[in-house]
Amino acid sequence: MNKTHGRGQRVLAVYPTRIGFGYALYKDDILEDWGIKWAAKGEEKNKTCVRKFKQLLELCRPNILILEYIPDELVERRKRVAELNNALGQIARVNHIKLFRYSRGEIKQAFEQYGITTKQGIAEQIGDMTPELQSLVPPPRKLWDPEPDAMTYFSAVSLILTYFHFAGEGK
Repeated sequence: MNKTHGRGQRVLAVYPTRIGFGYALYKDDILEDWGIKWAAKGEEKNKTCVRKFKQLLELCRPNILILEYIPDELVERRKRVAELNNALGQIARVNHIKLFRYSRGEIKQAFEQYGITTKQGIAEQIGDMTPELQSLVPPPRKLWDPEPDAMTYFSAVSLILTYFHFAGEGK
């Protein structure tokens, strides 16, 4: 992955899911923070996520925000997440944070150089590249199991590494 953003850049990626959202923060090519912000059952999840996202922005003060691009044909299937993604993008714009969005296809394209096409493979590659996360890589899941919660911050890291990849190509 090419890491070509300027000194002092704080790049935050947020990956909304069924449990809330995972996030990762890079400063000057170094993973500075990562985790999960939970939205408990029974709560209005998007309102909770927006509140926690605003707190995260206040704490991290990113220059760049990376979100997943959700194509129109998937919006109906992922309606709540798509609405949350749009709300987070609007908040970034209001706060003058540069916004980038990458699709699942673009993430896979960024990791093609490693011969990886699956979310699990990407998480394992991130673990290999990032010592802080190596012991946190979730084990492969069975088809009938839900996705491990840790996959949310691995997905956020994959968004940032995709940004670095395409920034190096001048996208």
